[in-house]
Amino acid sequence: MSDIGAGGGDEVILDAPGFIRVYKSGRVERFLQVDFAPLSTDAATGVASKDIAIVPEAGVSARIYLPAPPSSSGSFGGKLPVLVFFHGGGFCLGSAFDAASHGHANRLAAAAGAIVVSVEYRLAPEHPVPALYGDAWAALRWVAAHAAGEGTEPWLAAHADLGRVHVGGESAGANIAHHAAMRAGAEELGHGVKLSSLVLIHPYFLGGDSSETDEMGRALLRELVRLWPVVCPGTSGCEDDPLINPMAEGAPNLASLGCRRVLVCVGGKDPMRGRGRLYCEKLKGSGWCGKVVDWEADGQGHGFHLSCPMSTEAEAQVCVIAEFLSYG
Repeated sequence: MSDIGAGGGDEVILDAPGFIRVYKSGRVERFLQVDFAPLSTDAATGVASKDIAIVPEAGVSARIYLPAPPSSSGSFGGKLPVLVFFHGGGFCLGSAFDAASHGHANRLAAAAGAIVVSVEYRLAPEHPVPALYGDAWAALRWVAAHAAGEGTEPWLAAHADLGRVHVGGESAGANIAHHAAMRAGAEELGHGVKLSSLVLIHPYFLGGDSSETDEMGRALLRELVRLWPVVCPGTSGCEDDPLINPMAEGAPNLASLGCRRVLVCVGGKDPMRGRGRLYCEKLKGSGWCGKVVDWEADGQGHGFHLSCPMSTEAEAQVCVIAEFLSYG
């Protein structure tokens, strides 16, 4: 659980400035608090949202977004694609219910004309990696169950085109989405549902050369390297652990990615920009038979679409994602 306050006599065993502080007792102090966004019909986009339980016994839930019908008749004129989305936060911070994540999901749903299922997965270190990968897979299978009439969510049952299911995420959520797509290449989601595409926004992959970034960026990467074994205690290290470095030697072949199309968005000043670009290169050279699209926001940092959501670059990124999804 999160507990902001004095540690008393409790010994600090990890202090990751700007992220978390972990005490010997197991208490976790988080430095980024969730700005909870209430449910509403968004005034700017007309997108409606509601919260749903996916795995109640594990505390896995989601906020689902339904775009407004494009016509005055109140009809969509057809079924809508589904984007299952994972928020960022270094595997230990953030929430699908945070105001910034909520606003971004509203904009994605409106621009893409898609049902967005924004997943509230369990956070590390209380639930260490790979637990959240299991949560992601459970969310995808929950969506897929609606293809056989076994699902319980009316918006999906009435409006979802389960022949067009996409998975995506930002930062750590992009990492989660990648692993979900890899698992979809090895296992069935069930009920004949296949992943159409993968959307990676500023993917959180570590390891490799960081010489392209500035000193501030390298300092952030050093903190993330220190954080990784705390959120993933079984790791072998950032250089050769395929969970955080899917391009590592000996990592599962990207050719087994279980979708037909991939979009990778990076910021020109993101310290992890090079990892996103390398992912594209490795995927293209892996023997995978799909299509890779990469897009860069010049001069922008990691997560700029959340910190400056109304900026020209953030709006452009949403449009790029919407256009990409329209082909799948």
